[in-house]
Amino acid sequence: MKRKLSLIEGTMYAGGQTAVNVVSSVKIKGSIQESGLHAALLKIQNRHSLLSCNIEDEAGIPYFIEQNPAQRIDVRIVNRQTDKDWERESITECLTPFNTRNDTLVRLVWLKSEDFSDLIIVGHHCICDGKSILNLLDETLSLLDDPEKEIGTYKSFSSIQDFIPAEIRNSKANRLKIQLFSKVAKLALLAVAFKKEIKREKPFFLHWKLSKEESSLIIEKCKAEDSSVHDALSVAFLKGFKEIKTIKSYSRLYCAVDMRKFLPEVKSNMLFAFPAMVGLNLTNKKNNDFWSQTRDFKDDLARKIGDMDVNTVLLYSECLLPSLPRMTRYAKADKGAHDFTLSNMGKVNISEKYGALEIESLQSPSTIFPFGNPTTLFTTYFKGQIDFIFTSDEHFIRHEDVLTLKKTAINMIIS
Repeated sequence: MKRKLSLIEGTMYAGGQTAVNVVSSVKIKGSIQESGLHAALLKIQNRHSLLSCNIEDEAGIPYFIEQNPAQRIDVRIVNRQTDKDWERESITECLTPFNTRNDTLVRLVWLKSEDFSDLIIVGHHCICDGKSILNLLDETLSLLDDPEKEIGTYKSFSSIQDFIPAEIRNSKANRLKIQLFSKVAKLALLAVAFKKEIKREKPFFLHWKLSKEESSLIIEKCKAEDSSVHDALSVAFLKGFKEIKTIKSYSRLYCAVDMRKFLPEVKSNMLFAFPAMVGLNLTNKKNNDFWSQTRDFKDDLARKIGDMDVNTVLLYSECLLPSLPRMTRYAKADKGAHDFTLSNMGKVNISEKYGALEIESLQSPSTIFPFGNPTTLFTTYFKGQIDFIFTSDEHFIRHEDVLTLKKTAINMIIS
């Protein structure tokens, strides 16, 4: 296997020296055998071809290159002392780069004690998103329960062009538009080439989980108001940002949208790293109360997703690949004009039990981004509880302000 990284994959690759990792973990009650864990990971590696690849640059363009022979997925074993150990290790893994030339692009940390374990899956963001990481967790747990289970294999796509219909890809009008767009983009990148990289020296990671009672109350309130938890969180946190005096609020967020819904060839259990970002502003109509704003937000998001032309997105993104090094430099120097990104994965596809293994809790997939505005809210729903992880850097928002922000936002929904 040898293929170019797509633009999004290449952006997440970030030149290969920077940590852009997705991390998620589960707390398990029950006994895990080390041999069984390695056997499960080997089977998973055989299923996903990207787990046997490295990345090499050719004239500034990164390629996935199949390893021969393939390196085994690394497992780091740590003695588990407390229920908070996963948080320390997750932060470490978020900030530790992969050796993209030599190692596999996924690794695992096993926090081990006599009665409980935490399994932390870490993937390079250039091969996976949050859903992919959750799927790898599910596959690992399923194989620990049933080592003989067949999980199959699949052929990874050879180019992002595979997803674009030939009549659109070969259209002369589209080719001319792409050439013009490419030239304009190159000029724009030249204009910002000398911006200095923002030093992100104090990244942080804040985790909290709502009780079952609070989670149920939020879900029921959203249903009653013809909104969703996603809409309510978006509006509540945007309004909360406006109340923080130490930062400039843009009343704008980006919602991470799973591109799989537009690409039927990509199944939910495949590795994929191509999210779409939809930008939305907080409406400021007179006499517009909180729930009216959530309904406006819901309508705006549905309209923007409905208007999205995935073929155009893919065509235009591919023509920017030659500018990838400049785009990476720009991304590290840009502050962005939004308050935060919301990655809401909703109810996750993780079982509560895998044979004798009981899943006590799950922590949302998260990352600490090294470019743009890194402020991101990640959330999932598991075992009746809404789980949150908020990541950023003190350069963008103070940790103490986030502690206030989360209370303000949740109270806004519940009250």
